Amino acid sequence: MTKHDHQVRNLAVQRFLNGEKPKSICSSLGKSKSWLYKWVSRYNPHEPSWYKNKSKRPCNNPLRTTSEIEEIVKMLRLNLYNQDLYYGAQAIQWELEDLNVQPIPSFKHD
Repeated sequence: MTKHDHQVRNLAVQRFLNGEKPKSICSSLGKSKSWLYKWVSRYNPHEPSWYKNKSKRPCNNPLRTTSEIEEIVKMLRLNLYNQDLYYGAQAIQWELEDLNVQPIPSFKHD
């Protein structure tokens, strides 16, 4: 985002709050009414960064392995290593199956 974007958003919201008609604001700035209403709805005089874009990235990833399973995998890998056994992805999956851990994470094979 550029300084210009920040200024345009501030200007548009201030003009709207001063009672100027949305059609006039939008036509002079070359913006749509939905753009104007988006920034008017986000405007918050108590939030200094109200004009910044919000991330569209999801807050969580349902496919991510849980931290509990990650810890189990770490312990299994260390246990296999300490026994001088093979401690690769396939061995860890077998151990998880033996322990009935669900869901068993998939490991990428290159």
